[in-house]
Formats: sequence, structure tokens, C-alpha cells
Amino acid sequence: MPRRSNSKKSTKIIRREPTILPPKAELLANAGAIESNLGLLNWLTPQGAPKSELHSPTQIILQAFRYSALKHRQQTLADGVTPYFVHVVRVCWILRDVFQIKDTATIAASILHDVVEDTDTAVEEIEELFGKTIANYVDLLTKDPALPKRQRDRDYDEKLLNAPEPVQIAKLADLYDNLSRRIGTTRLPSTIKNARRLAAKFERLLTSRRGRAALGRVQRLISEIESSELGRQPRRKA
Repeated sequence: MPRRSNSKKSTKIIRREPTILPPKAELLANAGAIESNLGLLNWLTPQGAPKSELHSPTQIILQAFRYSALKHRQQTLADGVTPYFVHVVRVCWILRDVFQIKDTATIAASILHDVVEDTDTAVEEIEELFGKTIANYVDLLTKDPALPKRQRDRDYDEKLLNAPEPVQIAKLADLYDNLSRRIGTTRLPSTIKNARRLAAKFERLLTSRRGRAALGRVQRLISEIESSELGRQPRRKA
């Protein structure tokens, strides 16, 4: 969970809240591929008109980054120093460059995956700005803070186990980063336990080559941490 900065400045600076403009409808239609990159491939395939940079799926990703950065701008990781947005960037990078996921909706959802859970943002706002598919992915990656902790965790597990494969792969990217950044911290044992538990549940659900590959990367990371000195380093606050 992120922490809000408690730092105070001697002079009060009033900043105007930036306007978030929704991507164009034709972009969201091309970001709606669920099980494949078909929507993106259709967009990239020449249809008689030249491709436009302004109307490309890249613009969805760039707007998702900006939106997420604004929403998390007053939050830090547990060390109280590192901007929380660093975690968002790392998860996106893992999803795309480690797990080799190129689907626009999945990448955008990974960038937005903590916005609803950790800020005062509603899923409806995500849908209005980024479309139904991305909003649905974000919702499936979000715990319900209104529920008691045990019920909340059970509800979250149920959502993940019944989610489309892209959501499960996005969650694996989140687990991969949590494992990586908590090496040598007091939270590493519980993070390993949670990652191993979810990986075991995803084992029977992920059948595609990219899903199995992503799962394998997480399982290998867990194994290497546990069998190395990294898992036994002096622990600092996560």
C-alpha cells in the first residue's frame, strides 16, 4: 500500500488540477482485444489510410501513464521516500519487456491497477476515460476496501481466479515486482507466501504459451530468492 507524504512547505502553492482528456473512441475500440493482440494488429494493418500517431494505441498508454502519475503523485512506497509511481512503471515494464505482453488494454490496466484501490477514484471514471475493457481489467485487479480483511482477500482471490487470462498475467507482473523490491525487507516472507499461493492457483488456469511463460518467470524468481543469500539478508522496512 502506498503512503501519503506528510511533508510541509513554508509557502502554500496552489496548483491547478490538470485536465484529463479521454482517448478517442476509435482508439478504445482497438484497445479492446482480450485474448490476443488482434485489435492492435487490426489497427496497425494498413486500411487504405495512413497511420496517425495521434490516433495510435500508443496515445492510450501515454495518457494512462499521465493519469496514474497524477493520481499517485502524493504517495510513496513503504520507505517513505520512493514515489509510489515507481512501482507502476516497474509493473508495466515487467509485463511488456519480461513477459512480452503487447496488448494495449492489458498494459494500460497494469498502469492503472492501483488507482481505484489506493486513491479516491471510481471505476466509472476509469471507464469514462479509457473504456469498458480497461476499466473491467482494473476492477478485477482491485481489492474492495469496504470489506473486512479476510473477506476482502477471499473476494479478491475469487475475482482473479475467474478473470480473463490477461488480468491474471498482469497480476503476475505485480507479484514479480513485489518480490523483487522486497528482497532483504521484513515483508519478503509474506510476499513469497502470497506469490507462491497465487502462482499455485494460476497453475491450472493459465494454458496459453505467454501465460505459462509469465508464470514460470515468477516461480523461478521465488525459487532463486529462497535458495540464495538474497532471502536471508538483513531485513529493512519494506
